[in-house]
Amino acid sequence: MYFVSFYNTIMKISFIGCTIYIIYLMRFKKPYCLSYDPLADDFPYVKYLLPGALIATIFVHTETKAFEIIWSYTIWLEAGAIIPQLRMLTKIKDVENITGNYVAALGLYLSLIHI
Repeated sequence: MYFVSFYNTIMKISFIGCTIYIIYLMRFKKPYCLSYDPLADDFPYVKYLLPGALIATIFVHTETKAFEIIWSYTIWLEAGAIIPQLRMLTKIKDVENITGNYVAALGLYLSLIHI
């Protein structure tokens, strides 16, 4: 790894910390964890997303440094992370406005970062 800037390091640590906190809220903290249904969350991400991101990394990425390859893999994995969310929304069929807007904004963001 390499140091880019103090700002970049703080933002990455903040992003990782916020992500861990959101996962904690969704899985363990009431009342948020009560809306999670593990039976409905049945997307086989190990079968589709992980190998798909690996294949995209192999064919698109040209660097040979380990850090760059891992970074590329996480970018492709993040781009595919919207697929299970879209599948869940199509199963529910009753989508709140805030949820639909969030997924639309996430999809737009993920499509724009690859331009």
